[in-house]
This record gives sequence, structure tokens and C-alpha cells, in this order.
Amino acid sequence: MQEVEIETYKHHGIWISGDEYNIFWFRGKEYFSYDVTEELVEKSRKSDKDALEVMFYLEHKRWPEEGELENYNKTDVKTYVGDSFTIYEENGEYEIRIEKDHGGPAFYPITKELKEKALKSPRDGYEVAIYAETGGWPPKDPEENNRKFIRENPEFVLINPEKMQKIFSKEEYDYLVKLAKEKQEKEKIAEREKEEIRENPELISWVSEKKRNMFSKEEIERLEVQANEIKKTRKEKLRKQWGKIIAVSVVVLIFLSGGLYGYFKITNRNAFQEMYNSYYHLSPYRSVEHMPQLNEHYRPTITLWDRLTNLYSKEVSLTYKNFKKSITLVEDGQIVLEKYIPISEDARIEIYYSYDIKTYKLTNYVIAKERSKEVQVEELLEKYNISKGYVKGVSDKLLDSVLTDWKNFSGSPYSKDNMGTLTIEKDEILK
Repeated sequence: MQEVEIETYKHHGIWISGDEYNIFWFRGKEYFSYDVTEELVEKSRKSDKDALEVMFYLEHKRWPEEGELENYNKTDVKTYVGDSFTIYEENGEYEIRIEKDHGGPAFYPITKELKEKALKSPRDGYEVAIYAETGGWPPKDPEENNRKFIRENPEFVLINPEKMQKIFSKEEYDYLVKLAKEKQEKEKIAEREKEEIRENPELISWVSEKKRNMFSKEEIERLEVQANEIKKTRKEKLRKQWGKIIAVSVVVLIFLSGGLYGYFKITNRNAFQEMYNSYYHLSPYRSVEHMPQLNEHYRPTITLWDRLTNLYSKEVSLTYKNFKKSITLVEDGQIVLEKYIPISEDARIEIYYSYDIKTYKLTNYVIAKERSKEVQVEELLEKYNISKGYVKGVSDKLLDSVLTDWKNFSGSPYSKDNMGTLTIEKDEILK
């Protein structure tokens, strides 16, 4: 990241980043900022008069004429700067400007007495700012604001249980936990419903008004466009379906000639080939989508062109105990197993198995994320004191559980100890 340097002078300031320059200044409540050349910066440094000339030039797009600088940039507004706030005085009236983390500053009218109190100390300034924003003075107990926030947003009580138990009574803490879990459950249900509709946009025309209200106006419009596109392409897919029906007929002829067993033995070289073919092609096994271990499944059509199907799902939660486990079958020849290990509210480990139907290759890898950004796996493990052996154990258990479920359901000859013909590539951390 390019280092930023700021120079301050009597009338203006200069912002410098590499070979980029910016001149800025205030006039009462007004703020001016202009990107400039190095030549204008050098001129503004020479003297106060040169600085005012440059400022006038930037504001009016011309150099000042004789006498125009006499009262330039002067204002009747008096400015008082405090800690994270500024107070303006004009014609006996006062206004406080409070800086915000997001959305720009906020302005509130105040009295002379409040202005004088705000400038006494940082604590007085803080109290006046709170009073200006809310109309009430902050509590003397510093934890009362936290309690008020948690009561209005009970889901945050789960972030730091140890601290929450200290600032609430046992009865109120238990009640807030109950509210938090109820809200989490409602949000999970709503999010699953939203994802289902996003994956199958044509449903937007059939859902209730209540479910439509879960989406923004912009997303509703986007989903409706996608739904119309799906309708247009479906007719073309139906036309092409006859070609695939012919291919299926060839397989049936093989069966009638007594060669079906040999055909499937050649095609299904391992457990993953079996799963994929049971879903998308003719197979002696029941389809993987009907496995009793599957928690949730939605298949929008009965055609051969299902785009994406999440087959293996468990509750998704930001708590430390629950996590997602899934199998995804993609029509272009991919099977993906995934499992999330939440470490904290901001960090998690993602374990993946990706199988390629064409190359018979199973790739096992790990991704670490913190605040939704990918980070180095080793660094995250070290930060949270998690062993590589633990991650490898979770990864192995994911593969074992899926293969065991498939064997028990289908009667497949393959198992976790005999996966068939395939090659496995693993991240170094998983070896």
C-alpha cells in the first residue's frame, strides 16, 4: 500500500501519495478538495499569498484579479475542534458535527451551554455527542450501553458468552440466549428458502408475497429476468433431448444383449462414478438423491439437464458446534464434497474433495478464511492453536462418512477401504 503524507499550512493542507497530489481546505462548514499537479503544490508552499492564489484558482478555474484575495476564504463561522467532533458557531447559533464510521458526518443543533460543556474534557464531549444524537444523556454505568444494544439485538449475546454472563443476571442472560437461538433458526430457514429460489429462479413466479419480500426490488427483477431466460432455453433443451434418448436406447440394447453388467463395470470404475451415473445416467443403483442420510434435496425438473444439485446438507450455523457438510453433483462432470469448520465468528476452515469424472482424479484441499478473505492455512491454525492432525482427521472423516453412506445405500462393491480406480492429490497439510 502506498504511503500517504499530509502537510498542513495556515490556509490549506496537502495530501501526497506517490506522485499523486491533493490540496484541501475548510471555510466554516464547507470542505474543499482538489487533485492537483506538483507545480501547483510547489506554488502553494511558497507563501500564504501563493496558497490563497492556488486555492482561488482551484475554486474559480481562474487566477484572482487585484483585490479579490482581500476577503477570500474568510467566514463568520467560528470553529471549535474536539475529540471526534467539531462545533460551529454562526450568528449566536451552534451546531455540532459528529464523525461517523460509515455514511459521512452527522450535524445537530446545540446550545451555547452544551458547546461549553463539550469542550471541557473528552468525557464531556462524548456525553454531549450522545445527547445531541439521542436526546438523552449516556448512563453512568459504561456497561449499560452494551446491555441496551444486546437487548435490542439478542443474537449478539452468543458472540462472547463469558462477558455477557457478567453484565446480565442469569435469568435475563438465559432469556436473551433463547431469543438469539430462535432468531438464528428463523434466519437459517429464511436463508435456505432464499438460496432455493436463487438456484431455481423460475420459482419466483409461484412463491407467496411474504417470501418475495425477503428479496430487494433489484434482486426480484434479476430473478424474473433469469426465470424468463430459463423458459426460453427449456424449449431448446427439449428439442435436443431426443438425441440423448437415442443414446439411452443404445444402452438398453446393450442390456438386452446381456452386456449391461460389463458395461457398468467398465463405466463405474469407482464409487464416485457410481454416484454420478446413478443421478445423471442409466444405472443399476438407486439414485444418490434418494439416500436416507440426505437431509434436504430439491430437484426442479426431471430432465437430464439439472444444473446443480446440493444433495448432502446439514444445518448451517455461526455457532461453534454446527457446520455444513454437503455433496454437490455438477452436470459437467464434477462431484464436490465440502465441510466447514467454524473457528470463531470471523474465521473458518473449508475442506474440499473435488472429483473429476473424465480424469478419475480426486483432489483434496483446504481453504482458510478470516473475515470472508482467504488467508494462509498454516497461519490461521497457528493463530487459533489448531493442529494439522485435527484438520486431517476431519477431512478423512468426511470422505469416510460419504463413502460408507453410499455403500450402505446402494450395495456398491466400493468402500472407504476400496474406492476403486482413481488417483488422489492432497494438500501438503492433509498428507
